[in-house]
Amino acid sequence: MRPTLLAATAFLLAACTSAPQAAPARAPETPTTVEQPAGTGPNCANANSSVVGKALGLRLQGQRESVEKAVTTCTYVGSGMPVEVRFTTNATAATFAKGRPEKAKAVEGLFDEAYETTAGGAETAQHTVAARRGRTQIEVMSPAGVEPSKKLITDLFGRV
Repeated sequence: MRPTLLAATAFLLAACTSAPQAAPARAPETPTTVEQPAGTGPNCANANSSVVGKALGLRLQGQRESVEKAVTTCTYVGSGMPVEVRFTTNATAATFAKGRPEKAKAVEGLFDEAYETTAGGAETAQHTVAARRGRTQIEVMSPAGVEPSKKLITDLFGRV
């Protein structure tokens, strides 16, 4: 019985004194709210969730991009009402006027032309601000308000 006990003890001592195995290497995940390098032209890389959330004063956790012909739509995940930024290329005064809601108010001094509109009640208000500069149109829809949306559009035009 002694040789078995000695063998078991030696085995346990060897197991306790062996070098620990390293944990599997795992690359750290990159949060979607970190500044990312801007893309070329109007796209969601220029309007990542960090840029949009900071300008609007909202906590946004990520984004989804969809492209349909000349329109790129960036939809953001966060709490509360949805947030969208739309980039339209090849915009003209005629296409801008055609897309303008009937009850929209003109915003003077914001690029070539701009409008704002609000829908919903006090607690569910959704503000839309759109502006066109040359052949590019940027539209922001959010619960944040008109002034933060105008600030964001100015920032985004500086990025595209």
